[in-house]
Amino acid sequence: MDFKTIEELLNYTETIKGKKFKEFDKNNVLNVTQLSDKGIIGKLVETEFYKYPNNSDAKADFDELGVELKVTALKQNKNKSFSAKERLVLSKIDFCKIVEEEFEFSKLLFKNKKLLIIWYKHEKGKFYSDMEIVDYQMYDMSIDEDIIKNDFNIIKSKVMEGKAEEISEGQTSYLGACTKSKDSSSRTKQPYSAVPAPPRAFSLKNSYMTGILRNLVENNLINTSIVMYKTIEEFVLSKIEKYIGKSQIEILNEITGKPYTDKIPKNIGKMISDKLIGKDKELKDKDELFKKTTYIIKSLPVDNDGIPIERMSFRQLVISEFTDEWNESDWKTYFEEVTIIVVCYKASNSKERNGYRVLDSVKKISFNYDDIEMFSKSYNMVKEAIDKKDISLLPYPKSFEGQIMEIAPKGIKGDDAYNNFFNKDVTKTCFMFSKEFLIKKLNIKGN
Repeated sequence: MDFKTIEELLNYTETIKGKKFKEFDKNNVLNVTQLSDKGIIGKLVETEFYKYPNNSDAKADFDELGVELKVTALKQNKNKSFSAKERLVLSKIDFCKIVEEEFEFSKLLFKNKKLLIIWYKHEKGKFYSDMEIVDYQMYDMSIDEDIIKNDFNIIKSKVMEGKAEEISEGQTSYLGACTKSKDSSSRTKQPYSAVPAPPRAFSLKNSYMTGILRNLVENNLINTSIVMYKTIEEFVLSKIEKYIGKSQIEILNEITGKPYTDKIPKNIGKMISDKLIGKDKELKDKDELFKKTTYIIKSLPVDNDGIPIERMSFRQLVISEFTDEWNESDWKTYFEEVTIIVVCYKASNSKERNGYRVLDSVKKISFNYDDIEMFSKSYNMVKEAIDKKDISLLPYPKSFEGQIMEIAPKGIKGDDAYNNFFNKDVTKTCFMFSKEFLIKKLNIKGN
């Protein structure tokens, strides 16, 4: 079909709502519950609904309009809200060419600045052929161009440093660099290092796709807010930097306006973060970044050399979250995309009491390809323990060589977290990083 204007294209696209993929699937290739090549769905919509010949060149699908077609899935959560099921892959990164590109003239922007996104509802166990297209939206990258440009340059700078193998999605806010290969051992060359790197592709992160999906659901298609911060790290530092060098109790006294005379609470770091940065539920209203990124803000006590005094824990494990294989799991997506902002409180010695530690710095942790591979081992051990109802199979500390993520109790003493592991869906255990891994990720020299 020949569309003269974007309006014509959108008017025609309106007729796709409510259709199921089997209406386009002449050869029944989607009569399955799992797909090895999800790109086949987009190809079917392009060729059978829009009647465009399939192409793999650098031009956008609707080249005369400068619009690229993308078909992607949403899912309904337990609380009835909707979220994106996956990241949206845009185009492969050529490490040898990106170093010569400027964002404004890049292949990425040339092909993907305007995207026509077709949303279908993914339902676990259902044939893809029976899944329904529920909505669509026109996405313009210029809406968040400053942040995406900054993300592009972060990825580019890693390649220019000869460290393409260290790229991770958590280093950026909206634009990710996801791994792009069928074989986990696949590697490709980079220009400024002899070390081969995992192939990667530009993508809009799962969290970002959820953000623009919810804008669609709320009929708020354009973000008109002024961009003040390009990363979560910038936002957090701006809120707490004037307190660096002060003790926790001094900060709490200053921000509450009265001397704190009660027993110092164990979660004083969290209390300070809630006051200065904002509570978790408030942050989405403070800056658009928090609506479209996967992040976590953690307080961490460190010694005079910056070495962590404690391990780092995450939320309680939920048994029903371990039904999927690792590559399809929410935990894999989370660790790939998450940016962990670490607010470090320095203690003069390991015995210095909580409350008297001094606000020292803000650091960022994200995870590279090798980290994700190691996380998969711990995840799979939890999954096997659940499948076999055997707590001896859980990833306890030092369960295997090179282990960086282990299971630990999360609750009050006396919970008997391991023996009660199967009692409820929400367990009294959590994933936890070892101190040695934190030292590495925080880039502490000489250790």
